[in-house]
Amino acid sequence: MDKFNFTRQALIFPSVEPEHHFHIQDDLLYDCIGLGRGSSNTPDRVTGFSYGKDFGYALLTYFAARALNFKRLPFCEDRIYANFYGCHERYKTILAQLDEQRVDSICAELRSLYQHTQRKLQEKNVNSVNIGRKISSRSNGYVETIIQIKNSAELLGLDTIKVEMDTLNSFGDEGAYFGEVFLKMNVPAKDILYCSSLIGNRAGQNATMETGEWVVLNRSPTGVTELPLAAIHVDNSLWCADKTLTKEKAEKILDRYNPFVFRNLYSTEQNHGTYGLKRSFKGKILSYLLEYLNKNSGDK
Repeated sequence: MDKFNFTRQALIFPSVEPEHHFHIQDDLLYDCIGLGRGSSNTPDRVTGFSYGKDFGYALLTYFAARALNFKRLPFCEDRIYANFYGCHERYKTILAQLDEQRVDSICAELRSLYQHTQRKLQEKNVNSVNIGRKISSRSNGYVETIIQIKNSAELLGLDTIKVEMDTLNSFGDEGAYFGEVFLKMNVPAKDILYCSSLIGNRAGQNATMETGEWVVLNRSPTGVTELPLAAIHVDNSLWCADKTLTKEKAEKILDRYNPFVFRNLYSTEQNHGTYGLKRSFKGKILSYLLEYLNKNSGDK
């Protein structure tokens, strides 16, 4: 029998009191956290994290790391950044808004939201929360890997496994969505960036977040975190293996498995327009000379 008791926001914050709500002022931050373009087809808005992991989530990940002073290693960045190879011009328009002053302002507001969340949880004597996250299988094999690593670790008598997770992850206080793997975790309150009950909605707009939603921080510099096997729940009726898992095979699976991802964020040559400008004869000679010297000097 499952004895996991979810921490329900409706019980912690039963009344809708104005002082519970943090009202986000910056429009871009509001869109990153909420639905953003997902609730309208306005081209100059980002698709928010509450709608899905898209450009708004990518920006929110950066803002959160900068606001709370943690960062992933350069070769272990959040997988979301690899999704924007050959990105559309509208993303450049959004990025053009983000000078140092604007970024500092957004990070300061996000930091205030985190502090507000921590303060309200402390007022209710909440030191940790029991929350869940369902993960569905996709073409990258992430779910299948978790299941096989979990089964192998259990067979060998281990208690935990290591997996890579995104910087920000959405959890709920109930199992509303389908997923082949259900993570039921006890998360320290300090790792809650914000939750739905503590964010105020804007008048005349859709709710900023889904009811009962918690956003959890993964501060690991590699993205790799350790999960207790007891927190990983699998519906085995949905899966079948080619062969019975033996201890020998389990050992081979764990020996071969490496949770650390060396992520390529793509590198392309940036071509800039010449706008009709050409090198003079002298300039061409100098260019050829420099090219020759660079080829023969070796890598520095």
